[in-house]
Amino acid sequence: MGLPRFIGKVEGEKFIIEGEEYHHAKVRRVREGQEIEINDLEGNIYRGKVTQITKKFLKGKILHRVELEEPPIEIELFLGVPNRPSKIDELMEAITELGVKRFIPVITKNTAVKEKDVLKKIPKWEKISLNSIKQCGRLFPVEIKEPVHLKDIETDAEKKILFYEKERERRLETGIKCKKVAVIVGPEGGFTEEEVKLLEEKGFKPYTLGNYILRMETAVVSAICQVNFSCR
Repeated sequence: MGLPRFIGKVEGEKFIIEGEEYHHAKVRRVREGQEIEINDLEGNIYRGKVTQITKKFLKGKILHRVELEEPPIEIELFLGVPNRPSKIDELMEAITELGVKRFIPVITKNTAVKEKDVLKKIPKWEKISLNSIKQCGRLFPVEIKEPVHLKDIETDAEKKILFYEKERERRLETGIKCKKVAVIVGPEGGFTEEEVKLLEEKGFKPYTLGNYILRMETAVVSAICQVNFSCR
C-alpha cells in the first residue's frame, strides 16, 4: 500500500501542509516522523518526512522527488449536460482516475438545465477532482471549463470522436497515433440528427459503443476506456 498523499507547498527542501489538506492529514492520523507524499500542483510529487505538527499546519523535510510517467495522450471530454447535473458529481472521480485532462460541459437540444445552473456546479466538480488525484496518483486535477453550446465547440485535437447511439458499424480502431483526442458523448436522449451533422462538419467521426443503449454515466466511462485502450 502506498504512502498517503496530500496537496502541499514545497520550498527548497521543506514542505508545508495547511488548510483543508491539514485537516485531511489529521483524519489520516499522520504523525511526526511519518513519511508521506506531497503534490505541489506544479507537476511534481515528493516523498517527505513530517517533522512538526501544530494546530494549524504540518511541516516536514523533502526526501526526494518521485519519478512519474506522463500519460501518452491528452483526452478532452465534451459531455452533453444531463437533466440532473449532479450526475456529473458521480462521474468526476471516474474521469479523473481514467486520465481525462479537460472537461467541457455542453448545452445541447436535449439539455433541460440552464447554463447558470451548470456554472454553479463547477467549484464542486473541481473539488471532487482535486481530492481524486491524491488517490489515483495523477499530477493535476481535471481542467473544468465553462459550459459551451454545441454549435460553439472548438478543439485542436488531432482525433475527434463522437460516440453516437445510432452508429452501428464503425468501431474505434486500435493503435491511434496522436497526442490529443477530443471525445464527445451526448446527454439523456442523445444528440439530434442535426447536431450529429454539425459535429461531423466540425471534424468529429461517429463511433459505436456497442449494441446496447447505455446510460450516460456508463457511456462516458466506456468511451474513455476505449480511447485509452486504442491509444496505448
